[in-house]
Amino acid sequence: MGRLKNVLLCGSLLALIASCQPTVEETPASEETPADNETVATKHLYVTTGLCYSGNGITTFTAATASNLILKLNADTGVKEATMADFWAAPAAAGDTPISIMDWDDDNLLVFVRNGATGRLETMPKVGGVRNTFGTTPAMSTIISSNPANMAKSSDGGVLMIRTGFIEKVTSSGIRLTTPHVNSNLGATCGTANALLTNIAVSSTGRIITANAAASPNNRVISVPAAGATGSCSAGIAAPAATTYATAMVFDKVNSKLIVAYAGPTTAANVNSIHAYDFDEATGNITNDQVIYDAASFPATYSYLLFGISAMTLDEDTNTLYVATAISNATTVVNYAIEKFAYNASKIGSVNAEVLTRSGSVPFYNYGVDTKCISAMSVVSE
Repeated sequence: MGRLKNVLLCGSLLALIASCQPTVEETPASEETPADNETVATKHLYVTTGLCYSGNGITTFTAATASNLILKLNADTGVKEATMADFWAAPAAAGDTPISIMDWDDDNLLVFVRNGATGRLETMPKVGGVRNTFGTTPAMSTIISSNPANMAKSSDGGVLMIRTGFIEKVTSSGIRLTTPHVNSNLGATCGTANALLTNIAVSSTGRIITANAAASPNNRVISVPAAGATGSCSAGIAAPAATTYATAMVFDKVNSKLIVAYAGPTTAANVNSIHAYDFDEATGNITNDQVIYDAASFPATYSYLLFGISAMTLDEDTNTLYVATAISNATTVVNYAIEKFAYNASKIGSVNAEVLTRSGSVPFYNYGVDTKCISAMSVVSE
């Protein structure tokens, strides 16, 4: 009888212990975590901090006073992961300043370097290392011989580069095909004086969009065919105010929207502002001007100040817009910072104040010795 009691007691204890064990649930196939050998792409924001343009009437840094660095930031957090290049040190030459940067191929970025009135292109490995000169026929310094300003990748994989009132083009191998690709004499539609082209973007079908920052009435945004232009352009639209000048632009290919930042020496309406336009791929027409930010409405409508914007870039995968701005409304810029915004194109034309939503209460990347001035930015998946 005693043995029976012991058996019954042990059985009860074992049942009790089993019932206290945590239940292990199988993970559904759709919720499985990535395999250990899978690589998750990380996005980085590459930033050039060289000579830049923040609008006529705003004094900013020169090649001699700029930071002249290339920074690698985590595109999600804003943490600086590396200083990729320092143009105060070899192999850079005296006077070198990085003015533009873009994703080039699986392994490299392409950097536009200015030295005085001439420019050159360099490839820079994404993992860091030796930069190499790009472009051979003819020598790049011969092509870019008058105040280089910015660049963009053409629809056929080449490079479009601004110099004074011209746009030059080289192939993906660095060979110049035309002389130049876009001429400075484009006629009244695009402004009678095209001496100060400042920025460039490319539409979904390859049309070239550029900004003319010559004095009013020539301050306007213009478009030309992908094949280039001499003596005429497709269309143009005047700047929203006589004293404001286009300083940065991005093209939203998903929604056929052109986003343009303007800057000037005051906080009057439409001067330091961001505008969204409809873009007609068939004709190149730029229409339906919508103000999606205006410093004149700070702080009543917007809790943040954007003034003297010098660069923008759009991540279409995440609908994120990065904007480089002066840190105050002083017409002699003290420093720059980077702001990050959620971009909602569906609000354009309906609730313009909600097109951009700031990512936090402080700048995404705040000012420092490495942000004088922010000349270009590019988001790259790696």
